[in-house]
Amino acid sequence: MGHQISRRTLFRTAGGIAVAGALGTSLSACGGDTGAGSSSDQLTMTWWGSDDRHAAYKKALAYFQKQNPGIKVQETHSSYDGYFDTFNTQVASGSAPDLLQMDTALVAQYARKGVLAPIDSYVGKDLDLTGFSKTLLAAGTVDGKLYGVPSGIGVNQLTVNRSALEKLGLTYPDPEWTWADLKNISADVHRKSGGRIYGTDDGGGSTLQAFEIFAREKGSQLFSANGKKLGFTSDVLQEWWQYWDDMRKSNACPPPAVTSAAHNNLTKNAVVIGKALFTFDSGVYGAGGAVTDATLDFLPTPQGDWSGAREGNFVNGGVLLSATKASERVADSVKIMSFFAQDATAIKDMQLLRGIPPTDKARNLIKAGLADADKRNLAMGDYISKRVAKSGDVLDAPQPPPAGADQIWDLLFQSNLAIAFGKETIKSQLSEFFDQASNILAQ
Repeated sequence: MGHQISRRTLFRTAGGIAVAGALGTSLSACGGDTGAGSSSDQLTMTWWGSDDRHAAYKKALAYFQKQNPGIKVQETHSSYDGYFDTFNTQVASGSAPDLLQMDTALVAQYARKGVLAPIDSYVGKDLDLTGFSKTLLAAGTVDGKLYGVPSGIGVNQLTVNRSALEKLGLTYPDPEWTWADLKNISADVHRKSGGRIYGTDDGGGSTLQAFEIFAREKGSQLFSANGKKLGFTSDVLQEWWQYWDDMRKSNACPPPAVTSAAHNNLTKNAVVIGKALFTFDSGVYGAGGAVTDATLDFLPTPQGDWSGAREGNFVNGGVLLSATKASERVADSVKIMSFFAQDATAIKDMQLLRGIPPTDKARNLIKAGLADADKRNLAMGDYISKRVAKSGDVLDAPQPPPAGADQIWDLLFQSNLAIAFGKETIKSQLSEFFDQASNILAQ
């Protein structure tokens, strides 16, 4: 089972894209009354995920209730599709759950709408966040207040078909590799395979986070602090698109038809169908398990290889646990958050099902019992988080994505595809991208 979870969840899910557009409309009708919370003797809790995640939550919560007989939990769960549509309806009708699993891509929007409860006052009391880094907690922090406890470490990394790479006689890259190294080994894959396989999928627009790392290496954030503007210049995006244009021309990545077919369809990802050996799409080994039978390994998103390059990688919070503001059970919800963060039984029950555990203590508790691929995933997440923590030249972790971030990702993808198919030049597409992005974020 695969378990990497990252901020990309919203941008790669049709349901998530619908949520972002509907959020303001569904909550504006509430007139500030964002739900009455639970009024029964039971605390209501909801989450989304796989069957394995559901079972792990239930097992851990049964243990929690034995240890805390005064807190009874009524559980609901579903798949991601429709999860936030249901939550929006509950908020509007005054029946929102007390405690919910929250997407890091949406926490800022719900917090600013007054749906979520700030929980800073509980930290160091009923909420034990020992071992959580400041950078990690930023994933649940909005406008200086904490609205969610991260479940784990989400990192931006490449998934690699290691066995196929080594079968071609190529050396597995060092984790300190650069964008130049990715270009070189990707060209070698195409050459060594006799033109049958490309090195990497086209990252020019396939994930917003790949470009985000590159922009951070240039000293830029993806969005401004208030989320109303882009945080990078056209020069940065031009260099990014030029890199991928060169990759396509050298057969280091697939032609645009392969890239287009894989959009929002993991079963057609270039690594899954055997057309490439490296992919930026973490969903190939995500919370639902691996989508391929290949032996997979993991590498950090490459580093900048130019003078003055900064550390671009960062650690985000997987998914969050958040309490609703109108709930009468916020204090009890916080105890459950603390339980999942620190209790050894809960940590072992959840393993990697909510992301790579957020603390050294938690990672050490689970690593012995993991499958080989899970161990490699855990090790790479640990490697990246420690490298980021040690770096003296790293930007602050990004703020939670603003409203419209999903549209920016789709715009990046479509723009890169237009260039790849030769419909637009890089220069003409830059102007169109910035005009459209400005309109999206200004709404």
